[in-house]
Amino acid sequence: MPKIPETGAQLLRRAARRRIRPLLGGSAALSVWQVCEALVPVAIGIIVDRAIIPLSIPALIISIIGLGILFTVLSVVGYRFGARLCNAAREHEAHALRVEITHAALTAPSLPADRTSGEVLSIASADADTAAASFQQAGRGIASVLGMITAAVFLLIADPVTGLVVLIAVPIGLLVVALPGRSVSARAAAQLDAVASAGRSASDLMHGLRVIKAMGGEPWAVRRYRATSDAAADAGIATGERTGRLAGLGALVMSAVLAIVLVVAGLRLIDGQMSVGALIGILGMTAFLTEPMRALAEIVGLFAQSHGAAERIARLLTSLDAAASTDTTDALAEAAPTTRDAADSGPNVTTAESGITITGWPANSAADELTTAGGTLTCIVSEDAEDAAELLSALTSHARSLGPARMLVAPHDVDLFEGTIGSNITMVVADERSDAADEADRPPIPAEVLTASGADELLDLVDGGLDYRIQELGGNLSGGQRQRVALARALNAAPQILVLAEPTTAVDAVTEARIADGLCRLRRRTREQATIILTSSPAFLAAADTVVYRPTSGPPLIGRHADLLEADTDSAAAYRDAVTR
Repeated sequence: MPKIPETGAQLLRRAARRRIRPLLGGSAALSVWQVCEALVPVAIGIIVDRAIIPLSIPALIISIIGLGILFTVLSVVGYRFGARLCNAAREHEAHALRVEITHAALTAPSLPADRTSGEVLSIASADADTAAASFQQAGRGIASVLGMITAAVFLLIADPVTGLVVLIAVPIGLLVVALPGRSVSARAAAQLDAVASAGRSASDLMHGLRVIKAMGGEPWAVRRYRATSDAAADAGIATGERTGRLAGLGALVMSAVLAIVLVVAGLRLIDGQMSVGALIGILGMTAFLTEPMRALAEIVGLFAQSHGAAERIARLLTSLDAAASTDTTDALAEAAPTTRDAADSGPNVTTAESGITITGWPANSAADELTTAGGTLTCIVSEDAEDAAELLSALTSHARSLGPARMLVAPHDVDLFEGTIGSNITMVVADERSDAADEADRPPIPAEVLTASGADELLDLVDGGLDYRIQELGGNLSGGQRQRVALARALNAAPQILVLAEPTTAVDAVTEARIADGLCRLRRRTREQATIILTSSPAFLAAADTVVYRPTSGPPLIGRHADLLEADTDSAAAYRDAVTR
């Protein structure tokens, strides 16, 4: 597995290595463009000396043809293809970074405690684009340096003294401009952090928008977002101020260098040590130097911003990789199981061909072993909500390391996406150019999946059936309808191990009983699929092969639902109270 870059510099170096071909090609083409730009004043000076002053028509015709060829190479071969290659490298790398960040976020067991989905989205979009912009900066920077070298060589040939002045003054000027680059990078990183914070706040507010509106909390939400937005704006102003100062410093240094060169060249002309054409070439070359020097001054600030963005991406990828490494350890334990202290490590989840085994749950209890074999259904009822959350977290982490085909955990919270009911079940997006997906384009959904989830009744109530359009967050469906679509999605995935958390709390008792019966029959069709449901629903408990009840204190109860209801113990009485509706 490739090593995750730990710093922004490492990430940018990796990006350059994997885009080396378009980067080198683009830099070479842009260098041709910049060198041709530098040769324009040289060509004009030669035309003055060889054609205009001698009044030579043939030389003038040849000069015009040569100037036309020079501009053709400059614009078509140089800039057109150079900019295209550098832009291609930038877009491909930005896309690769977005995919990498998204994949890392989706496959990690959970986001780090200090990260939210809104911040990850900001990094995967704005930061990825800013970091990838370094390819444009690199191409322009290399071309600018070569253009300046070309100018210096010409000046040395045309007049060694003037050329020597340029070779000394320009590097000193570039060093002066490059020194504030770290300050710009720090400001850019702070700006990106502030933008990510604003994105995080916006994501939180949009997620709870309906609740906020229902409670009349719009003014509070506006004040909260305005505060984070203002902080992002202030950070952007600070970055712009530093970048502007850097650009101003670059312009000042450039002007000083040009003034020195013009003074030296003027004195040399007065002394009669150069021709009129050479003077025109030197003045034109000196004026040309303004473009690469200005570009380099801008590139320093822009590259500092790219480095800051790359630093944030590297930190996010490192934190996500650290979270995923825990899952890798669990996956290795599956192939070579080891004994762990349940009191110290919490729930330990292992899977094998025969099913799934949980030990050490809840924490600080005897390491009872709970095994759900293929073809069986186990329901778990926990009196302690924290213990249930701990178990669900352990199961989710383990599922992430195995993949959805092997193990899938469907949480209680339902997330639906804009699209059709069919696309939300199959997770295949319909063609955006059409209002509904074609039957031939959508993977078939087995009828037993729709029946087992209760989604078949929903399809009879809406126009278009599977092609019914779902609005943002499923706003045009009731809670029970959203749960049925989410349950159909989980069942349609047909994982070897399926974990559900309270999947039917928003449906009526009759529908819940029908779903419980259909789900059990669907998952028991083969002896290879194991199912665990964290629920206190009597319908699911009655259909389960095994029920596990975890009281707040004391040993767990394990058995069939009917047997646990009839048992004459204090724990059984607590169980009856927990599951009676």
